[in-house]
Amino acid sequence: MKRTIIGAAVAALAAAAFATSSAQSAAACVAGVKKINGVPARTFCGPAKATVKIGTATVAYSGGACSKSAAGLTINIGTVVLGNLKKKPEYFGITVKATAGPHANSSVAVVHASKSYAVLGTVTLKPGLKAGSFSGKAFGSPTKITGTFSC
Repeated sequence: MKRTIIGAAVAALAAAAFATSSAQSAAACVAGVKKINGVPARTFCGPAKATVKIGTATVAYSGGACSKSAAGLTINIGTVVLGNLKKKPEYFGITVKATAGPHANSSVAVVHASKSYAVLGTVTLKPGLKAGSFSGKAFGSPTKITGTFSC
């Protein structure tokens, strides 16, 4: 009986700690427009995730927003800078027609380690429009960039 009570207490403490850290993580993201060194930027928050392979490097993005509109399915993760900034924050963005299947001649925006990539290639949405993948090359470069995303 003692072990069951102690085990339940440990599990409850672990769950409370997890819930607190999750709430703190969610609270840490503040969506909206702000300025970084005087340059306008927009931060996105939410459940979206992406994994991007740039050449041989793999980068994980999380905590972004997904939305559907007349323009299609849009995923934004991180902070997009709306101007010139030397040290850009991490960002992943995609807008594609909201239909399942492959979409050729699509674009994906990626910023990693202050370097911006405009990826031209194919974006494939899975049925249900909650996940997909992409592959292409960085505009003006032979660098291959591939990845997956989900909402």
